[in-house]
Amino acid sequence: MVTRKIRKDELNSFYQSKFDYFRVVSGYSAILIGLLEMSYFISDCVLYGRFATETFIPRFSIIIPLILFLILYPRVISYKWGTLLYYLMPHAAMWCTIWAIYHLENRDYAREGFIIMHFAFLAIGFATPLKYHIVLHALLMANIIISNMWNHYEYYTIMLALAIPLYIGVVIMLWILENSYADQYLVKKQLEISSVSDELTGVNNRYIINEIIDPSTDKFSLQKDIVVLMFDIDFFKKVNDTYGHEAGDEILKYVSAKIKSHLSKDDYIIRWGGEEFIVILVDYTIDNALELAEKLRSDVENSNNGICPITISMGLCKYNKNETYHQCVDKADKALYYAKNHGRNQIINYNDI
Repeated sequence: MVTRKIRKDELNSFYQSKFDYFRVVSGYSAILIGLLEMSYFISDCVLYGRFATETFIPRFSIIIPLILFLILYPRVISYKWGTLLYYLMPHAAMWCTIWAIYHLENRDYAREGFIIMHFAFLAIGFATPLKYHIVLHALLMANIIISNMWNHYEYYTIMLALAIPLYIGVVIMLWILENSYADQYLVKKQLEISSVSDELTGVNNRYIINEIIDPSTDKFSLQKDIVVLMFDIDFFKKVNDTYGHEAGDEILKYVSAKIKSHLSKDDYIIRWGGEEFIVILVDYTIDNALELAEKLRSDVENSNNGICPITISMGLCKYNKNETYHQCVDKADKALYYAKNHGRNQIINYNDI
């Protein structure tokens, strides 16, 4: 169901978002699993009627994976590595329990212990992809089957009969949770897109700048060569006056879509205001940028937008990493101003003024 709601190329982003959202819940659950495993030593002492020396080491050996978890927990930020780390604790607790059961004379209570383990897997499953949980949780049954070879559980068949519906129930609960979070994720993504998108043209608005600059310095945070290109539509006021504002809106949408079709996924097109746009070209030399700009200018001039012939004027500037983005945009604006005052329908490099 999640794959029907979310595009396959966004699944990694979705799973990472889910992991980030629930990692504290599942992380503390993993720690609690380790602590509870040690606390079951008390029930062993009750069963023996004395200090249960036989199960002391099995119960407290959980300290080793618990320490490992505590060391790695703040360092693991990827959901894939986090999944492996988080499921380490319930599986480690499972084998500590199996080890302790081996020493117990009365193994009747193994059923209750294994039932409790399902809830441990449920808590861990909050943060992890369901497709991973299905496999890693199923290993609980494998643990029971394998350990029965030497523990010889008296109620082995009942254990499996109880474990299977519990497993199915946990999977269904996590399936519901994952799909509920998918709804929340999609709403959040839509709000994020809306906050940085121009309502009319669908390209970025000025707020996208906040995502690609360092706010403390106002410099671009993109670690590649950048060329800033500013353009606007020549005589756009005449288009509005002659054909109406609705036609003007269609021209704006047409031009922005035409320009966007020539850009890579790393580039940005931003509606700066009115009929004025900025294009941030990432990983471009000035020669590459001039070549692309000419393609954009020529394509707009020679294409049929269904309303009227139009042209665009452009100014561009190579970003200097010692300046702020404001300074670079200002230079591109001056180059655009020069282009419009010297014939329009042309491209001007700020350094050539």
